[in-house]
Amino acid sequence: MQGRGAMRSFFMIVLAGSFLLNSACSSAPSRTEPDNLFWPLPPQTPRIKYVKSIYSEDDIGREYSLREKLFGKSYTDQLGRPYGIFARRGKVYVTDIGAMRVWIYDLIEKRLRVLGEEGAIQLPSAITADADGNVYVADAAKSKIAVYDRDGRYSTAFILENVKPVALAFNEALRRLYVVDRIGHKIVVLDTAGKMLFEFGGQGVEEGRFNMPLAVDLDKGGNVHVLDNRNFRVQTFDPDGKFLRTFGSVGDRPGFFSNPKGLALDSEGHIYVTDAAFSNFQIFEQSGSVLLYVGKLGPDPGQLYLPAGIAIDENDYIYIADQLNSRVQVFQYLKER
Repeated sequence: MQGRGAMRSFFMIVLAGSFLLNSACSSAPSRTEPDNLFWPLPPQTPRIKYVKSIYSEDDIGREYSLREKLFGKSYTDQLGRPYGIFARRGKVYVTDIGAMRVWIYDLIEKRLRVLGEEGAIQLPSAITADADGNVYVADAAKSKIAVYDRDGRYSTAFILENVKPVALAFNEALRRLYVVDRIGHKIVVLDTAGKMLFEFGGQGVEEGRFNMPLAVDLDKGGNVHVLDNRNFRVQTFDPDGKFLRTFGSVGDRPGFFSNPKGLALDSEGHIYVTDAAFSNFQIFEQSGSVLLYVGKLGPDPGQLYLPAGIAIDENDYIYIADQLNSRVQVFQYLKER
């Protein structure tokens, strides 16, 4: 009888463990992603494809340990309000102004990393990385750029007096960091030691001046494309800050801007601009001709709610910080074949 009781207890423990395991495995909600969401609609040739949404590391295929399956994770990895974003070589870097964290999603290794506490960021507004894997994070509250090495270890900080950094871009050839200063209405250019090389811009409506710049990206030639929010335009400069051209104006139709937030370029030089008022992103030629817009207000795949940062990687995958939907949406630009 004693042996039979022990055996029964053993099976009860196994059954309970199995129940917990199954419950844990099913605790993350499964999301069905559409595989036929394209822009423009047929019969036109598709140019943009919806790929997936990322809410947490569950959405990048991470495998959990038995302990995590049984007892759950020891931390919360849900996106709060993603704002700044950068992508390269299978990694997606996201600043979260809701969770006050910086997330790095490794889509190849299928794991999530959070940058360390040392050199903590109060308001992570923007992020970029160089080819060596060093990560630069703009802290708009502390007027600094925190620098981490490729392993996520805090290295140093560039202190910027009277500057509110809200966007970053790194020029590999020139080893320069371009910093968008929202309150100074200018671009501050630093070397890799944090020394200021020069700045350009200043407040105004004239060509070469800004009214609350919010985003920056570089093309293959190193030209600097700046989103000039309150002037409702995109301005382009050479690497040394010489004005080249501009396009854009305020309006409520395709090709115009209302509350533009993010900017990025694809491999062919098309300019993508997110607009929080329109809940979409628009695609332009460098001349300013609008080619396409994608998205509308909503929570479904392909819909957006206060989109902010945008990044495009070397394979033309497009990553949108979809703020109030608490996710990153992934699209892809389909080149002509």
